[in-house]
Amino acid sequence: MRDIVLLIFLIAMLCVMLKKPFVGILMWCWISYMVPHKLSWGFMVNFPIAQLVALTFLFSYAISKEPKFNRLHAPIVFLVIFDLWLLLTFLVHPFTEHAITQVSSFVKVQLFTIFTYILVNNKERLHQLLLVISLSIMFYGVKGGIATIISGGSTRIWGPPAGFFQGNNELGLTLLVAIPIVYYFAMITKNKWIKYALLGAILLSTASVLGTQSRGALVAIACCGFFFWLKSNSKVITLIALLFIAPIGYNSMPQTWHDRMATIVLEKEEDYDLSVQGRFNAWRMAYNLANDNVMGGGFDSITAANFYLYSPKPEQIHDAHSIYFKVLGQHGYIGLFLFLSLWISAWLMANKIQKISKGNDELAWSSLLARMLQISLIAYGSGGVFLGLSYFDLPYHIAVCIVALYNITLKEKARLAHAKADCDEVENVILAPGQRKPKTKQFV
Repeated sequence: MRDIVLLIFLIAMLCVMLKKPFVGILMWCWISYMVPHKLSWGFMVNFPIAQLVALTFLFSYAISKEPKFNRLHAPIVFLVIFDLWLLLTFLVHPFTEHAITQVSSFVKVQLFTIFTYILVNNKERLHQLLLVISLSIMFYGVKGGIATIISGGSTRIWGPPAGFFQGNNELGLTLLVAIPIVYYFAMITKNKWIKYALLGAILLSTASVLGTQSRGALVAIACCGFFFWLKSNSKVITLIALLFIAPIGYNSMPQTWHDRMATIVLEKEEDYDLSVQGRFNAWRMAYNLANDNVMGGGFDSITAANFYLYSPKPEQIHDAHSIYFKVLGQHGYIGLFLFLSLWISAWLMANKIQKISKGNDELAWSSLLARMLQISLIAYGSGGVFLGLSYFDLPYHIAVCIVALYNITLKEKARLAHAKADCDEVENVILAPGQRKPKTKQFV
């Protein structure tokens, strides 16, 4: 039954996409983050749903009157150069099966990221995109939060099958990226029941993050909590809330969880488990490889030959499990520089949005969203130290959403200034000579 319902919905959306290409972007995000076909039990499990959506979108977009270009800003420039550099490093290294698979996935992600930026040119589309992304992810947060509470934290929570965040560590990071976005919608909605539902989803998703038993996610929670307080307009209230909620979540977890979290910081490297030791070894290999090759080792750098040449423990072949060391080892220092520049420039652009919106009640939503997207970047940047999600589409969507928000904020500010100027002009014509203008005016 699930398969039939999903197929009917897919056919209906494909028809809609032919007239409205932006629906194709929303469908692509829904499929990427919720992976609905993997939740079915029959023929839809392996149905090429993503390919159908992609082809239909490309055809619809090509024949539509939708814009084919958007303003270039620093994050977009760094993103494009980063993409080109990664393609170059792919071309200069052997075309192994793993490398071809990796670059194919990377190209699809980046291509649709660029299309997303071009088409998100107003507030309504930005909200629709962020809602689809965040709620698709929060589905697993709510589901996992309920399981965590029922089991008392003893059940380890996992992400959607065959998705980017299938693993428990990846799920924890992904939820932390999505939670600030959902908080934004909870704050701007005027419907109290929707607000309560979104805040409840946040609490359950936080429980789900703890239920993943991910040490990296716990570090990311601490970083996000600090920056949430730092970006809050009511720092005292926020601090009280955090000091109230944090002990409840921490003390409600079982002893097995506490034992695992206690291994985050140990005195000697030898005291860590084999997984952590393997990561340290892979980090050293990536560092030595980048020092020896300006273009790194390519998408397929985790090989026995590279570990033999560059690792202090060549017998421990292990993935770097770090967004930074993964990019460094695969694409060298230039790749890492472009990668970091993308996120730094996106952060600085979010700061610009807050400055533009400051003191303008009509743009308060823009300032709040910019701050929440910054917290999402903090979640990715801190949790990514221990996870290899360098090519995950979610952070790239966050980056282009920040740039799109910047463009939209500039348009809104110009529109408000133009409306105010028109009102002043009309007022000057209507008022009799010598009559004083009102001291205050409200423009809607």
